[in-house]
Amino acid sequence: MPTISLRVSESQKIELEERSSRHEGNVSDYIKHALFGEAQDQRQALIAQLDELTISVSKMASHSQGQSGSDDSESASHMLMEILILLRMALPPDKLRGARAELDRLDIRSWQPAPESNRG
Repeated sequence: MPTISLRVSESQKIELEERSSRHEGNVSDYIKHALFGEAQDQRQALIAQLDELTISVSKMASHSQGQSGSDDSESASHMLMEILILLRMALPPDKLRGARAELDRLDIRSWQPAPESNRG
């Protein structure tokens, strides 16, 4: 079987070792599973779900323009929140930090859920 080597930072190595715990600590098995196994199928399903939500939001937004407070507008907001949460769950922490850094660079405030004490 052919072998592939790659260089990673110390923190990436630690993260790979932690993630591989579900594969009895075998980093190679974890990487193969992440790239070619069930994880790939889950990512594809998540992308398909996000695509579907994006299309629905776009249709609702164009339909409800000029209709303040419409049910479509509220549904679009709920879908956008679902998209945001799905993306945040799917991305590793370093990708999230990169996305937030790009928002900061563009001077766009990142959405954050309200603290528990402010809800209600």
